[in-house]
Amino acid sequence: MAENSVVGTPIDPAHPPTKAQLEELKAEKGRLSRQIGEAKKSGQSADGLIAQLKQVSDDLKTLQKAHKKSLNQTDDSRPEAQVTTAAPPFIRSADVRSADKISVQDVVSDPRDNASMSAWDRYVDEHPAGTPYHRLGIRQFIETTYGHQTRYLFARGAKGQVVGVLPLVQLRSRLFGNFVVSVPYFNYGGVLADSSEVAERLVDEASAWAESLGASHVELRHLDASKLDLPARTDKVTFWLDLPKKPEELWSQFRPKLRAQIRRAEREEPECHIGGLELLDDFYDVFAANMRDLGTPVYGKRFFRDLIEQSGLSAWLVVVKLNGEPCGCAFLLGYRGRMEIPWASTLRKFNATGINMFMYWRVLEFAIEQGFRLFDFGRCSEEAGTYRFKRQWGAEPVPMRWDYKMAPDTPLPGLNPHNPKFMLLIAIWQRLPVWLTRILGPNIVKSLP
Repeated sequence: MAENSVVGTPIDPAHPPTKAQLEELKAEKGRLSRQIGEAKKSGQSADGLIAQLKQVSDDLKTLQKAHKKSLNQTDDSRPEAQVTTAAPPFIRSADVRSADKISVQDVVSDPRDNASMSAWDRYVDEHPAGTPYHRLGIRQFIETTYGHQTRYLFARGAKGQVVGVLPLVQLRSRLFGNFVVSVPYFNYGGVLADSSEVAERLVDEASAWAESLGASHVELRHLDASKLDLPARTDKVTFWLDLPKKPEELWSQFRPKLRAQIRRAEREEPECHIGGLELLDDFYDVFAANMRDLGTPVYGKRFFRDLIEQSGLSAWLVVVKLNGEPCGCAFLLGYRGRMEIPWASTLRKFNATGINMFMYWRVLEFAIEQGFRLFDFGRCSEEAGTYRFKRQWGAEPVPMRWDYKMAPDTPLPGLNPHNPKFMLLIAIWQRLPVWLTRILGPNIVKSLP
């Protein structure tokens, strides 16, 4: 292969490489990696193939740098996204009491009520604490995938304007109980309101609905310190990282030890693929195996397919391979200048390669290339190893506050993996074959928030 070429095609500095050219080289790199693996297994010499792979890798790095340079030149004229690592308030004016008459109504999933549905999503998109999980596409996803009962409340002022919203989902099972969550499966949800009065009205209506269902409590997944005066769990944090305009700027911010770990993983010649449903099978193979190892019931493959197809959100799948074998995966969601990684997994047998470091670095590069200005590493406990992992990237912890509306003097729900009630079940799950967990898991996890 000629120097600075894409499968024999010279690079023209005046015309940056296209994504198709990059993918062509990545495919060639993957083919050579597989051939090297096969040669080593059969005891044949792989020296010639290794030399070809090195040349392809060098060419690919040259093209990627040219591609990033062209993107960054375009980025220089891009306006700054309005994001911040400080959690925005879910009540816009917490100390303001409205003089308007407030009415609480239901949003019905009916195409004929398009005006109300559009008003809901518009309010979410304009509210400083709005998240993708407040939008109506998530309601369609949850109802279609799991058939849960939902109720989406929105408050209107005297002039008919939307002044608050609250999405609600009932979860019910013999093992985990009967309760209402805003919203399950994701890190964020809860009330969005213009005032404390509106928020209180919405929560009261949610509580009345939960009581009519025989539910034990309502869980509201907020971020900032609540003005609702409710009991709360505060044992979780998420991590947010401000992103610069160029990957090189972020790289320069890393500590030498972190850069060395990424370079160590890059010496393994991993392949990183970022795309859509064409990666779902490989993504799910890694994800399901890792969830079994953690002792956690796994979502069905349909969960991720439906989330991509029906939620209306910007979503990507990530698959990392070594010698053609999938070994790492991630799910990405983008919304209003922020990219989130709600799920990520790597296979334990590849831990020594540091492949997770490579994957996260590539994901951060991708987030910058796509124009996002903040990266959300997702929630964890302060005592967890993932806390240190996320902190090392320079991300700042953002406290999470999950408020609970429940009967007085009732203890907070103990639905977490550290509850002794579930420790034996987790240990048993870790010993099951992966194929069996893929069958049993989806029916269990649909009732877990």
